[in-house]
Amino acid sequence: MVVETQQAASIESNGIMVKNVRPMTVVLLLAACTTLMMTGHSMPYPVLAPWLIAHNIGMGALGWMSFAFSLGNLIAAPGAGYLVDRWGRRPVLIIGLLTIVIVNLVTPYIDGLIPFVVLRFVLGFGNAGIMPAALAATADIAPEERRAQWIGYVSGGISIGLIIGPTIGGVLYDALGFAAPFNVSGVMALVAVILVLFIVPETRPALVPEPTDGPSRSGFGDIWRNPPRPLGVLATLLVVEFVWTFAWVATEPAMIRQLYQQYAYTATMFGVVVGVHGAATALGEFGFGGLSDRFGRFVLIAIGLVLHAAWYIGVDQAPQYTPLIIASIIAGLGAGLVIPAIGAAYVDISSADQRGRIAALKEMVLSLGGMLGPLFAALTTDYLPPAYFFRGATAMILLASGLAAVMIWRYGRRLVAVGAPESAVEG
Repeated sequence: MVVETQQAASIESNGIMVKNVRPMTVVLLLAACTTLMMTGHSMPYPVLAPWLIAHNIGMGALGWMSFAFSLGNLIAAPGAGYLVDRWGRRPVLIIGLLTIVIVNLVTPYIDGLIPFVVLRFVLGFGNAGIMPAALAATADIAPEERRAQWIGYVSGGISIGLIIGPTIGGVLYDALGFAAPFNVSGVMALVAVILVLFIVPETRPALVPEPTDGPSRSGFGDIWRNPPRPLGVLATLLVVEFVWTFAWVATEPAMIRQLYQQYAYTATMFGVVVGVHGAATALGEFGFGGLSDRFGRFVLIAIGLVLHAAWYIGVDQAPQYTPLIIASIIAGLGAGLVIPAIGAAYVDISSADQRGRIAALKEMVLSLGGMLGPLFAALTTDYLPPAYFFRGATAMILLASGLAAVMIWRYGRRLVAVGAPESAVEG
């Protein structure tokens, strides 16, 4: 058995060439991969509601689609995290991207809700390792004092994809019909596969033999036996991730019902609103993602969550096109502050040989929120007024921000700015 060593990881982090590619180049390549992946992945978003309407299916079915995706992701995440640490970052990235290629190219040929839901499950299962692999690769090579900034670059690729994908998807659907967004999506993911295969290097630190005495440290169970510390920080990060994921997906069907049916949004209009949100998120990640390296992770998490609540307030109180775009910008900037800070905080409290599995634990919590939120939506969207969902989500996000503020009070704002201090780790 083998495990990674902190010494090897620190060598990779100090500017040494990684297989003849400089670390910053690797980060930019990973950002390009996540951009291509999310562009293709989000391109069909504006298509789903018109497809359901055309087939006389209630908007609650969107909840079942999201539930299936998150269930597949939740089931696969532990194994994906183990493989990221065991096999390396590149193989898991390739598997996930190939899944996106296959599912999107098959989707135009299916008919009916059940096959659609099954394909969403397969998609969630297959790409569960994409973000754990990308985040672990970034953590392998990022200097400690710029950790959040570099993670912001990689996660920013997702936000750029959210700018491009829904906008193009809406235009393609309006112009060419249902199949076009899925076909283009599959091609985009295939380009990302080629990029990983031929350009992106493996960044996993050097391996050394694992001691034969004592329990294995390579399995996912090691996370439960030897979790990152301080536990209060880990628990808070997981709760915040669950809450803001649950809030987002639980309100999605109600949001689409309100925008499409009550305010007559077209697929293009909806794609633009989502794209603007993605643009603002990318701006926050690229422009301000490194602020938590200076001011502390939970400071940026708390502020970002407050700003992010603007989305739910906007959909509830000002769902007209122009006001909602303004709310999207504010909420997107908030998300751009939260995402790099949370990602860096996980790395701060994790050992080098657990990075993939901790990133997978993060994905599991996201998947759990992404599963329970749509389940809740599927059971309630057709029976409750949309305003109930938006106001409840606003309250949840503000409570999560308050929890982050408690962490600042409990540990100090710079606890996880560049790694937890020894006194805190003991707790």
